[in-house]
Amino acid sequence: MGTKNIQNIILLVLYTCLVACVKDKPGNTSSAGNPVATDTAAREVYVVCEGSLGNGDGSLYQYDVKSGSVAGDVFASANAGGKLGDVFQSMTRIGDRYFLCINNSDKIVVLNRSDKKAIGTIAMPKPRYILPINDTKAYVSTLFSNKVYIINPQTMQVAGTIDMPYQNPEGMRLYNGKAYVCTWDTACNKVYTINTTTDAVETSIPVSGAAPQEALEDAQGRLWILSGNVSKNKSSSLTVIDKAGNIARSYHFPDKADVIRPVFNPSLDTLYFIEVNYSGGNDYNGIYRMSINDANVPSVPFIAAQAYQYFWALGIDPKDGKIYIGDPKGFIQKGSVSVYRQDGTLATSFSVGLGPGHFYFD
Repeated sequence: MGTKNIQNIILLVLYTCLVACVKDKPGNTSSAGNPVATDTAAREVYVVCEGSLGNGDGSLYQYDVKSGSVAGDVFASANAGGKLGDVFQSMTRIGDRYFLCINNSDKIVVLNRSDKKAIGTIAMPKPRYILPINDTKAYVSTLFSNKVYIINPQTMQVAGTIDMPYQNPEGMRLYNGKAYVCTWDTACNKVYTINTTTDAVETSIPVSGAAPQEALEDAQGRLWILSGNVSKNKSSSLTVIDKAGNIARSYHFPDKADVIRPVFNPSLDTLYFIEVNYSGGNDYNGIYRMSINDANVPSVPFIAAQAYQYFWALGIDPKDGKIYIGDPKGFIQKGSVSVYRQDGTLATSFSVGLGPGHFYFD
């Protein structure tokens, strides 16, 4: 999978991080015109902080929505100062456990939801994202291979593998009774379906562009596929697939628009995403949004990145529609999270660990 967290504070830092601070990309959640009821009950937002590649400093931060308090490195606090490992990629809840993919440490760390204590580890090469299938089965996508791993969340054991036609299985989604898998390979221009009963690859659906990486479902029950690998000259695109497996619409981005982290608002009618400009310039740099009925992709950011800044994490609170944005600050210092209201005004911000990459709302 292409690695490319190339930093951008000044030219010297840019050069240094091109050599030493390269990161994996991409990754795998309300519009002002669609009000969402505010939920004031206590709940948590977890910030997945990747850390710096090769340094083993991934961390998990916890933000309490009601009180506004932030708990730093909750894994270390609950586990006698222990370290998660190298490149904390994603977090998934299955039952009363959290499953944490630690990509470059070749493992999945399993935590109790109640106290965040580690209760087990699943060894696996370069795990990326987890798709729960049922209580005893989940799929895990992996980097640098053509395999989707099957795990049993109860026993915390690998139960098998599924060979995909291309390398780098990435984003996955249960849709229309099957698992849809995006393989982030520049030679691939299809999304593949897996029969979750037999674990067999069954069909393929063509998509616009190459290197599919993310799959989401909108309010009309259609599947949205993000494709592209700009660093390898594969421009970003979106393909909308209906339930019959037909392409309903395609969107193509300008060649320099590097699109990552697509996520829908709570009503599933507005798509948000990041465009990343690693040099910190004004072009194609910020948070963008579009209606699922728009004819074209937006050309102006909804929330623009500032000079010498880019964003790396994006999440929408499913309860109140607030927008969470992670700034990695070049992966050379602690990152920050900014929370915006649906109208684009800043609500709050707070510091987190190195390289905030994803959010998990619980």
